[in-house]
Amino acid sequence: MSEPTSAAFELADYATSLSYDQLPSEVRRMAYYVLKDALACAAFGGRFEWSRIAADYVRALGGTPEVQLPGIENVAAPVPQAALLFGVMAHAFELDSLRKPGAGVHPGATLALPAAAYAMAHREVTPAQLVTAIVAGCEVMFRIGAATLHTPEKSGFHAPGLTGAFGAATAIGTLIGLDRKAMTHAYGIAGSLGGGLLAFTKARSGGMVKRLHLGRAAEAGVQAAMLAQRGFEGPNTVLEGKFGLLDAYCSASDPNLLTEGLGGEYEILKTCFKRYAAHITAHTPIEAVASLRAQHDLETNDIEGIELRVSGKLISHHGNTRPTDLASAQYSVPFMTAASLFVDINDPRHINEELLRDERIFRAADQIRLLSNGMESGWNCDCTVTDRAGNQHTIVNATYSGMKQVSQEFIDAKYAILVSDVEGLGPWNELLRNVEMAAA
Repeated sequence: MSEPTSAAFELADYATSLSYDQLPSEVRRMAYYVLKDALACAAFGGRFEWSRIAADYVRALGGTPEVQLPGIENVAAPVPQAALLFGVMAHAFELDSLRKPGAGVHPGATLALPAAAYAMAHREVTPAQLVTAIVAGCEVMFRIGAATLHTPEKSGFHAPGLTGAFGAATAIGTLIGLDRKAMTHAYGIAGSLGGGLLAFTKARSGGMVKRLHLGRAAEAGVQAAMLAQRGFEGPNTVLEGKFGLLDAYCSASDPNLLTEGLGGEYEILKTCFKRYAAHITAHTPIEAVASLRAQHDLETNDIEGIELRVSGKLISHHGNTRPTDLASAQYSVPFMTAASLFVDINDPRHINEELLRDERIFRAADQIRLLSNGMESGWNCDCTVTDRAGNQHTIVNATYSGMKQVSQEFIDAKYAILVSDVEGLGPWNELLRNVEMAAA
């Protein structure tokens, strides 16, 4: 009997047949960048309360420890729990990678680190195999995210919690040698394990849960792959079928994007890396305001108001000017743009609870007007800064500089900033060196 055809089956066929030798050098290199950036984000993220709580939970689970996690003292865990904690740590401070344009995917936190954890626990995994697994995971997860048209978040679902399980299932499934039938089942399982709600954005509290969404997605993907390896089954129409991902979570979708360009175009090359510890939608406004200040020699006290013409999604999801915790503050475009007027946010150590006690920032955030640019989504914006003399200074269609192709210098500089005060990175740095050689 022939195996049924579906988008999940086609993606599984691609992922399980992908070989290191067929990967172009720029694709291998990007896989290395994704891993190095993710490890730096996780190492830095281990210091925060939500990461410490998650670490304590993982300790309490027990089990045979396989992976020692960086930045968290005395924590070793089995691979699924390591993936959970890694996801929380990497997304702990709004620093981890995503896709450009946005598709509700975070490859570093949800698939690169689970794959690295598995490689650390199973030393027979080669750096070339790890690179291949990261690429496979990105090719599958990015396409799934793109096919959703980023609409799950319109209904309040946090997209990376949904897509991340598929990415992790792909990466781990590749490393453990799933065939295409088992990988298809892994996708069917992953579709029922992902989740995450955006309730924290409106409740103005409970922002810790945002960090958990990516950890749960990473853990879910590991579980899905390992269950499929043992014969557990899931629906092969989990993506485009009735009550599948696109039908259940999306108000609009494009099933064609699930497999478009598969095997010919590399989605991993669309990876975007953050510069600031803020939601990606804040990056363009922050840079635009900084550019206008530099051009016109404006001090903070010279600014009377800021007007941002932005997408509808930014207004509806990221317009809170009165956040009450750090997670919702980092999710807020007005707040983070205002904060950039008073502190140097190039170093994430300057983004802390003190900002929530600084009335200057709240007053500045209240003076930032968000107007629609007519686009439903997107990161570009028009920015107008009005000074106290009534002069208006404008940038039209500003874009985040990180939308351009990433460089080795950018990744190395960000890594150095984030891990400068983190101990216990020796084994992980060795892994990075080996992966870098494999990616050359």
